[in-house]
Amino acid sequence: MSSRGSPENDAPQKEVAVIVDKTKLGLTFFDESFGGVYRGRQVLCWGCRGSGKSILACHFLNQALLEGDKALLLSKYRPQDTVIIAESIGMPFADAVTRGQLTILEYNTFIPESNASSNVMLPPQSFMELQETVESQSIRRVAFDTVLPWVAIQPTTRIAEHVYSFIHALERLGVTSLLTLPKPVSNAAYTLKNRLEDLCPVAVQLSHADGESRVLRVTKYLGESRRLSTPFPFVIVPQIGITVENAPSPVMPPSQPPLPNQGGFPPPILPNQGGMTTPSAAAPASAPTTRKPISFSSVIRFPE
Repeated sequence: MSSRGSPENDAPQKEVAVIVDKTKLGLTFFDESFGGVYRGRQVLCWGCRGSGKSILACHFLNQALLEGDKALLLSKYRPQDTVIIAESIGMPFADAVTRGQLTILEYNTFIPESNASSNVMLPPQSFMELQETVESQSIRRVAFDTVLPWVAIQPTTRIAEHVYSFIHALERLGVTSLLTLPKPVSNAAYTLKNRLEDLCPVAVQLSHADGESRVLRVTKYLGESRRLSTPFPFVIVPQIGITVENAPSPVMPPSQPPLPNQGGFPPPILPNQGGMTTPSAAAPASAPTTRKPISFSSVIRFPE
């Protein structure tokens, strides 16, 4: 029987509207050049030690505070140290933490003390804890400084599928996220960086030479090709942070061997001897939900 004239075929086809929404990264020169970053997506920031990745994370989180949104920082550093650094560049993190607008968690709070050894990455249930924190506090921005505990797994043959699962789980959370990553110097580290860069719509590289000649390069911006790899010389100024004003022209440093403890991935995160004592407002109680937990491929132990 012919299906001509059936209601299903005669009904007009609905077009799915795709809305491209942007939000500011938190760096004025970047936002003026690119119009910000994609809301609800990921930004990868990679670079050598001391290049300014954690300072960029502070700018990213401070932008959420300026817009009245709540933010979360997951860091390998003590929360008190992060607040001190942020305050030194003019960002009111102490007040934001006290008011409950900013939550800072040290990575060892996700790792049971009995499992806190050099060979353990974040346990699989950590993402469920992250999801609960994001949803119960209505968090809109998350900075992973560094993202390594979530994605650096063995064997390296599983990196591609694991990173894919992790990025898509982040997108289902609906948060705009910044992922920082050390400069890769091994095959496994380059594989990880390249896979993250493939999946993140925006990627930037930070570099410096002995604390001078700091440069930001946008190595990927989905839908943009004109200004990619254009160097943005910058300086880090007290009470301001990252700025291009009065920044010297970039000077490319000569190739140097990696410093100790910078080969491949950085040293493992050791447990905090004093525990986490940073002040924060109590998370508002959330109503019971039947929403299925977001999951991704298991985070596993490195070989003994």
